[in-house]
Amino acid sequence: MKKGEMYTLLKELEFTSHIKKFGLSEADASVSADEQTERFGESKTSAEGGGSAASDDVSDGKTAEKPRLSAPAIEDIPLSELKKLGGRSFAFAVSEGEAAFCDAETCYRTEFAALSELASAVADSGVRLTAFDSKKYLSMFLSAGASSDKVIFEDDIILCAYVIDPARNGYDLSEMWEIYGQGSLGEGVCGEAAAVIYLRDVFLQKLSDVGMLKLYREIELPLAAVLADMEHAGFKLDTAALTDFLEMLKETETEQAKRIYMLAGREFNINSPKQLGEVLFEELKLPAGKKTKTGYSTGAEILEKLRPEHPIISEILEYRAVAKLRSTYAEGLLKAADGEGRVHTVFSQTTAVTGRLSSSEPNLQNIPVRTELGREMRRFFIASDQSRVLIDADYSQIELRLLAHIARDQVMTDAFVSGEDVHAVTASQVFDVPLDKVTPEMRKRAKAVNFGIVYGIGEFSLAQDIGVPRKVAGEYIKNYFAKYTGIDAYLSAAVESAKALGYVETIFGRRRYIPELTSAKAMLRAFGERVAMNSPIQGSSADIIKLAMINVSRALKSEGLDARLILQIHDELIVESSKSDAPRASEILRREMENVVSLTVPLTVDLQLGSSWFECK
Repeated sequence: MKKGEMYTLLKELEFTSHIKKFGLSEADASVSADEQTERFGESKTSAEGGGSAASDDVSDGKTAEKPRLSAPAIEDIPLSELKKLGGRSFAFAVSEGEAAFCDAETCYRTEFAALSELASAVADSGVRLTAFDSKKYLSMFLSAGASSDKVIFEDDIILCAYVIDPARNGYDLSEMWEIYGQGSLGEGVCGEAAAVIYLRDVFLQKLSDVGMLKLYREIELPLAAVLADMEHAGFKLDTAALTDFLEMLKETETEQAKRIYMLAGREFNINSPKQLGEVLFEELKLPAGKKTKTGYSTGAEILEKLRPEHPIISEILEYRAVAKLRSTYAEGLLKAADGEGRVHTVFSQTTAVTGRLSSSEPNLQNIPVRTELGREMRRFFIASDQSRVLIDADYSQIELRLLAHIARDQVMTDAFVSGEDVHAVTASQVFDVPLDKVTPEMRKRAKAVNFGIVYGIGEFSLAQDIGVPRKVAGEYIKNYFAKYTGIDAYLSAAVESAKALGYVETIFGRRRYIPELTSAKAMLRAFGERVAMNSPIQGSSADIIKLAMINVSRALKSEGLDARLILQIHDELIVESSKSDAPRASEILRREMENVVSLTVPLTVDLQLGSSWFECK
């Protein structure tokens, strides 16, 4: 596979760590035309197949006319007179002590000495703003002491662009203008604001053309303000306890290294793939895979297969896990904490092609939970003080519930409506035994089948996941579809529909385009089919949690509670509340999450309170 093909595939799969591991970058993404995801306006003819949100095919044969950027007249205005513009709509931009408020005719330019002055003036003026990245400006204003509730952003062109084309490798104003604008992009703060006001009209029309204007207006746009508030609030760390934990990890890492050296017969750099490969495959004579120009492969997948061969393998894998906890999480979180011991993650709405949010600087969605030592990390995320408490609410099996709803499968729907254990029901169906005869092992295997089906799992992968022969795994899948006929029909129909339309949709109308379905590469076509099966489920789940966040935030504020959202992790929300307001905040959290949308099956939430994230789980 060429570098460009590999980069594109790993980007679609959201395997960011693998992109870094293989040394790939966006520059490698120049793949051939029949394999490249279509981007803004770069459509192919119908004979070539594929399509993009901005292509002629998607716009019903209409090509958006490029706007002409006629430079608006510039009028300087004192910050103290900003209220004169109140009630009007403007494109907004800020740069080095200057701010611009631009409509089609005039760019009002103002200077400010301190960001707090600008934040206060904007909050008090009543102007309605359109920006490139409203969350950035809201975060800026919050840091300057303004309330996000008083700053009105009625449009955000980066969010428009993302909804139109979520697979784009980043969003840059100059690139958008190069595609949609006409003439040169104006310079300075007024130039940016003028481009924003023109691009807004183009993007809003495109969103309307493809039926995603409501999704943008009711989910993505209001969510930006919620995320800005969450980033500003942050999550308190018990830095003293985490520092002690870090020292323990360092000692554990040192002891594990000594055991590895003893088993190897000598000291070497455990973190060097080259030296590790030499020890494992040349000195210890373990069965090796194919040797490349850079040496033997020592990735986790290779080492897992070698566990039975030598005790050194388990020690190496444990060493890596501890080293990751030490460097990425313990040290990383301590470095990220502010003077009050709070970490302020950055949420991105425009990174994941699925519609999910991502978290960075630090990534709080990746706190390890699969190992006992990893789960300890949650102990260090705490309520701000003893008068406060954390409320953790987690959707129960939301993707399976969405599968039952979207597929209209009666058997699975009945299980959820009656409140039965859906994994036990699946085991009963797949293994053809009465419900009361389902064993824990049967339920475990049925659970793997249930979640695997959502992701288009095949018999080979299922066999590896649950440790059975491939033929047996194939029988499980066959029996599953024989019992859940609605799901079988839905998955087939989803692929055929995606091939015909070029995209799939969530229950809220969010589109994901799948050009891989027309690729000449069989592997990419198979990937496209799995995307067609899963994206409506995973994307709908993302839409639901986003809408729930908006509704929860509004309800907490409307009742004047001392409670606020501080974290989202996929299907989980965490609220920090005063202990006195916690009962009502818990009621609101459950109510808004469970009633955010009406499905044929109930949405249920598992809710726990605790002084730390660990206690909530």
